[in-house]
Amino acid sequence: MEGLIRDREREIILKNMVQKLKKEEFEKRYAKEKEAERILRRGEMIGANLWCYHSVTRTMEVAKKYIENCYTLRQTPYSGTVFIAQTVNQAQGRYNRKWYALPGGLWFSFILYPEVESPYIHLYPLSLGIACCEALREIGINVCIKWVNDLIFNRHKVGGILSETYISSRKETYLIFGVGINVNNSFPSTLDIPAISLKKITGKALNIDLLFSLILIKLIWYVGLVHEAELKKETQEIIEMWLKYTNILGQKMYYAEDLKIDKKREVEILGLDPFGGLIVRFCDTERVETLYSGELTYI
Repeated sequence: MEGLIRDREREIILKNMVQKLKKEEFEKRYAKEKEAERILRRGEMIGANLWCYHSVTRTMEVAKKYIENCYTLRQTPYSGTVFIAQTVNQAQGRYNRKWYALPGGLWFSFILYPEVESPYIHLYPLSLGIACCEALREIGINVCIKWVNDLIFNRHKVGGILSETYISSRKETYLIFGVGINVNNSFPSTLDIPAISLKKITGKALNIDLLFSLILIKLIWYVGLVHEAELKKETQEIIEMWLKYTNILGQKMYYAEDLKIDKKREVEILGLDPFGGLIVRFCDTERVETLYSGELTYI
């Protein structure tokens, strides 16, 4: 795209790495799951189109520009296209909070043209959190998921996942997901959240491209599983996988719509509803509610 320099060398490296790992992962899935072929086919568009950059403002903005550029060129935007950069100069977290996306981290976004109906569409963010957590645990890092989709190690933030609905100029709806994981990068001394890098956890530098490739092939499976959930009208497998990778169940935590500006309320975490809503008990009123937005922090 205009003004952006693609990292063609990295694209080749990643595509080769993904193909090798995909073969190994798919063979394991075929051996275990009788419906593996159908599930993998529904998720195989993830990463089939891969764009690497040295530096961008935001990968999620690059994704939006890609969609609009496709329209200009009278092309169809490829659902599952991934955009990855070494440096993101204006990275943001939830509520437009600044995120430091320096060289050495894993920063990528991808687009999905949703092929499932609401409420199954809410399973996509869960599937991404599961894929990231499973890949990290596979390389020996015991990361957990904190609702909505923070990646946590010993109460320190390793990474975060954003999701955004984008209505294109042609009034077509896309989902855009952004992932940021602190791998080998450092942080400014002014950072006001307890963050940690994988390098700090393990004591050694990690291969960022290998981690990305692992996440990608896990994501192919779990996005396919979202389609399988709609087909069978059964979400239990995805919900149980998410609960397996979280450490907040049964805990008391602080909740607010925006933790930076809203009053915090103490809640007890009871579970997830069938489509990812967080079931909590408010400790001040004993009222049980299901939450679909907001944030949690540890007490």
